[in-house]
Amino acid sequence: MHTIQIITLEEAQERLLAHVYPVMPEKVGLLESIDRILAEDVYAAVSQPPFERSAMDGYAVRSSDLKTADRCHPVCLKVIDRVCAGEVTDKKVQEGEAIRIMTGAMIPEGADCVVKQEDTDYGEGEVKIYLSLEKHINCCPVGEDFHRGDCLGRKGEKIDAYMMASMASGGIEKVTARRKIRAAIITTGEELMMPGQPLLPGKIYNSNLAYLTGRLMQLGCDITEGCFVGDDTEAIVSAVRRSAAQADVILTTGGVSVGVKDLLPEVIVKLGADLLFHGIDLKPGMPTMASLYNGKTIISLSGNPFSASAVFELLMQPLIRKMTGSSHPVMVRKEAVLAHDYPGNIGSRRVLKAYDDGHAVHITKGQHNAQMRQGIGTNCLVDMPSGTGPLKAGDKVHIWRL
Repeated sequence: MHTIQIITLEEAQERLLAHVYPVMPEKVGLLESIDRILAEDVYAAVSQPPFERSAMDGYAVRSSDLKTADRCHPVCLKVIDRVCAGEVTDKKVQEGEAIRIMTGAMIPEGADCVVKQEDTDYGEGEVKIYLSLEKHINCCPVGEDFHRGDCLGRKGEKIDAYMMASMASGGIEKVTARRKIRAAIITTGEELMMPGQPLLPGKIYNSNLAYLTGRLMQLGCDITEGCFVGDDTEAIVSAVRRSAAQADVILTTGGVSVGVKDLLPEVIVKLGADLLFHGIDLKPGMPTMASLYNGKTIISLSGNPFSASAVFELLMQPLIRKMTGSSHPVMVRKEAVLAHDYPGNIGSRRVLKAYDDGHAVHITKGQHNAQMRQGIGTNCLVDMPSGTGPLKAGDKVHIWRL
């Protein structure tokens, strides 16, 4: 008879990560690259801005013409042209001349500063200027943001919208990034029904499929399959084999303990998969199992919704980070302050749903295995070591940010 061999969470993470490797990179259009992990450094093809430009609407002039200008003694200059953003004038600013200029336009030859229009009389043929300026005032220099050849993104970094914008400014059309992780979800259990069907006696709606689908999408994965099968060994074996043809990672829920209908250990044997571990010293989620099948990772989670969700976060986040070549593969466990008293006594190590507001951590009510509503809006898991007694507001706890 199969028995569960308990290991620590850290041992489970280590065993899992030891058998996964970064997926292959691919060229992807810049506008489709959000949240991808760069597979190589990206360098600017052009400087930003690529020319000296005006920081405001006003007049491009020579600072030497303004030395005596003030409110009582304005300098009068001849306006020889007007240039807007995207335009280039062929006129050169000579002594006693100005060019009307708009924000973002290239500074004309001969000019070395811009007088904002509020410091003038808004003249068209001639303009009166009421103050003196030094060179380069109200001008954005070439490369104010970055220069050609500057690195805009490092290998292993996640592409965010700021990076995308910077790359676009730098003339980058495509980037080389890790492809998305392909994940399949197989939920098991005769008790499950899909939302939209009339709920029969003794049945429950399938929330695990919804949670795992949502989180995998949030973590940047492509879902190759999402299904549920009854408590039937051959049906589960067939579903895993089918999923393994496309997916990098297969998630199953239900059937991982040692009851009559806990069939996943038998499924793993029938598949000829290599068992990495079965059992984690953690509540909820103790009977979690992980295996390797034809080079694909199978993570078998508890069927209880919170059990499945909690262990999913602690195993899949580092797994996805390593498989995408992230420069930050390890989940950061950090210290935080408890916002309120916590009356419980912790036997085995436990994780709790919570919300970190940046100042303190609020542990929600409803921590039982089947309770998911109290997880709405939470953003972390509190790690409660074995033997933790009642806690007071202000006590230190450790959390994983999600």
